[in-house]
Amino acid sequence: MFRSFDSNHKRLLREAVVIGEEVTSDYYKLSRHQWRQARYDILTLPELWQDEISSHALAQVTKYICWRPGRILNSGQYNFYRICLQDHNILKALEENTNFALLPLLIYVVTHELVHVIRFGQFHQHFEASVEEKAKEENMVHCLTQEILAPLKLPWLGEVLQYYKHHPEFINS
Repeated sequence: MFRSFDSNHKRLLREAVVIGEEVTSDYYKLSRHQWRQARYDILTLPELWQDEISSHALAQVTKYICWRPGRILNSGQYNFYRICLQDHNILKALEENTNFALLPLLIYVVTHELVHVIRFGQFHQHFEASVEEKAKEENMVHCLTQEILAPLKLPWLGEVLQYYKHHPEFINS
């Protein structure tokens, strides 16, 4: 079976989520109210459904259509995004890249996926897109992630930024 995050990894993930949400909301100038309206969850491997598990991506975003309780009209629908972290692939990337540390890698991955969620939510990009559009979107999100994280002065973050500047294909499927 795949290797999952342990309690120390999850502690670092919580820290990465706080940092990722903060820098992403600052970049997009989102108010607390707007940020709270973003409908997403960040999940680790044990919480994923079978079809959300990837053999190669570090993370992926899945979209679900949900209904507000008691509503039957289309106006009661909303999009809900699941950021599916692939623990096994993240830990493998960490083992294969000795210049990486887990916290900066998690910050990069979480921020990257949050940018996707915001872009989908603000209709900068459609979730359902052609292969060509998805490739363009991935490049755009990598550039934005680099721009958002570049000002941060964290140990080992520069190594992660440099690596994914030249290997963006390894984040998403």
